[in-house]
Amino acid sequence: MQQDVDNMKLNPRDQQIFSAVMNMYCNGEGLPVPSTKIAKLKGMAVCSATVRNAMARLEKVGLLYSPHTSAGRVPTNEGFDYWFDEFFPLADIANYWQPEQSQLVELAHGLSQKYQVCCCVGLPQASSQQVFRVEVLDFDSTDWLILLIDRAGQSHNICIDKPHDSSDSVRYQFATWLNTVFSQQTLMEGLYRMQAMANTAPRNCHDSLNQWTRQLSQKLGSDNSIVVGENYLYKQIDCEQSLNIGVSFLNYVEDKLAFKNGLSVLNSEKLPFTECDELIVISVPYFQNQEYQSRFCIICPKSAQIEEIIQEFKLIETSNS
Repeated sequence: MQQDVDNMKLNPRDQQIFSAVMNMYCNGEGLPVPSTKIAKLKGMAVCSATVRNAMARLEKVGLLYSPHTSAGRVPTNEGFDYWFDEFFPLADIANYWQPEQSQLVELAHGLSQKYQVCCCVGLPQASSQQVFRVEVLDFDSTDWLILLIDRAGQSHNICIDKPHDSSDSVRYQFATWLNTVFSQQTLMEGLYRMQAMANTAPRNCHDSLNQWTRQLSQKLGSDNSIVVGENYLYKQIDCEQSLNIGVSFLNYVEDKLAFKNGLSVLNSEKLPFTECDELIVISVPYFQNQEYQSRFCIICPKSAQIEEIIQEFKLIETSNS
């Protein structure tokens, strides 16, 4: 049957009817689509018998199936794959997307609420962000707080151990030195410069410098992600296992979609959720300063408003051009 799907070419009428089934099934409800409903669509200009015959052909090649007698048709996994391959120029949508971090977070919340889906987003890699200025604050009895601030005013706040002499004058000297080291550099380059320029650091900081460099490197190199709307999945799907959505999930998607730009879709059989075949993932990589950062993933039931979600990313592509 899969071979039939791979090799076939639908005639224009069957393509139109198949597209109508997909649109009506992926409307947030996921109900079987009857032929009578298709025949009544504006612009269809075919009778119910013609639609039934087309649906029978689509079922024979594996794109649709009937869950119950006379219940209408729903798309198969192969039907979803065919739909994405033939009806959407996925690789051309949101190609080379370069959002601000605030846009990532705002979009995740907006899409989640609008379409009742789960969004999992890898946050920008800290090591590639450029530092505008550095502040060193007296945090508590044992720590200084380092603020590495970019041009947008966003900062990475990291505690480091205080040196033996932690007077305000030493702290100010160290802050001045860090600004020299990190100014207009990426975080990763700044860490390299801390090591290379160690002999120019304030003398009272020399004993702690290796330890601080190690602390900054460990904390800046950690992966991070946000997950929004996970509760929608558990309300909408029949899945007994807890879905592990976060950094490990993003790593899995990155492995599956390595080097793929633009919008991609992972169907249920390609997902790590072994006990749940109702989900689909829409994924877009994003970049900063021409460097790959991470992926924006939407995890949703197959019945979600998929075409509308794809349209949201088409609008992103338009706004970026």
